[in-house]
Amino acid sequence: MMRAQQPTYEIRIAGQLDETRAAAFAGLDMTFTGKETVITGDFDQAALHGLLERIRLLGLELVEARRVSGAPRRAAE
Repeated sequence: MMRAQQPTYEIRIAGQLDETRAAAFAGLDMTFTGKETVITGDFDQAALHGLLERIRLLGLELVEARRVSGAPRRAAE
């Protein structure tokens, strides 16, 4: 049985992370765009919420969290 592909999310955080805070996101793709740090990864809902909680606990300013690809969304019932 194949495992369903997790959706890819792009998380934008204000500013550039220092080494200590960046270490909290080890294993994820991170880039700095000049004003924001962009973290990209494949997450299920539980992992996404865990990542957002980690951002909150570190006192970082969340700019945006958006789904950029992955399994199609289910139609509203």
